[in-house]
Amino acid sequence: MNSGRDLVLIIQVIIGLLAILTLIGIGAWIWAFRREGAVGLMAFWTIVAAGCLIVSVVYEVHAQNNRPQAAQSKVVKPASKLKGRTYFSERAKQQTAEQKQGLKEKWVLKQLRETYRDTVGPVSFAAAKKQYVIQAKKPAYQKALAIIGNHPKQNKKALRTIRQNMNAASKVVTKSLKQDDYTLILKSGSKTLLAAQDGRILTDRLVK
Repeated sequence: MNSGRDLVLIIQVIIGLLAILTLIGIGAWIWAFRREGAVGLMAFWTIVAAGCLIVSVVYEVHAQNNRPQAAQSKVVKPASKLKGRTYFSERAKQQTAEQKQGLKEKWVLKQLRETYRDTVGPVSFAAAKKQYVIQAKKPAYQKALAIIGNHPKQNKKALRTIRQNMNAASKVVTKSLKQDDYTLILKSGSKTLLAAQDGRILTDRLVK
């Protein structure tokens, strides 16, 4: 409320000063016109300069009265800018981390392909699901899986070996990617035979 009244008062003072300066200016022009030489013009510009000084002082008073609000806004702006910078900085770090993780995922895929390509079959990676899928397509391996599935009691050691290998491989995946939510899956066609995650069997359909 006080700041509003002060503003109205300052505006009234400025208007009054401008009116006075106008009258002084007209009188000064007449006075300068009647006097000869540079003395008259110098006197006129002295009066104008004095009037401008008065107006500038009034404006400075107005600025002083409103400076706390301006200072407050200056404090808020850097904070918002800081938040913006922090957001973009964190976002940049996140993108860099995602890119590095993507390179690790590709490296793991390459290692799995080299491991299973000649003995079991091709390996693919579903990035959205974080799943490495081994397709059992080699005829010899498919035949072995069929025998094990049909005669589990006679092939307990083979079953244990396959499960242990899947668990060990899933642990290597977790250690390499430093995350425990990646799944290693063994499939035959569309059927999931084994699924392991961080050394744990999630799905086991080796035995019919």
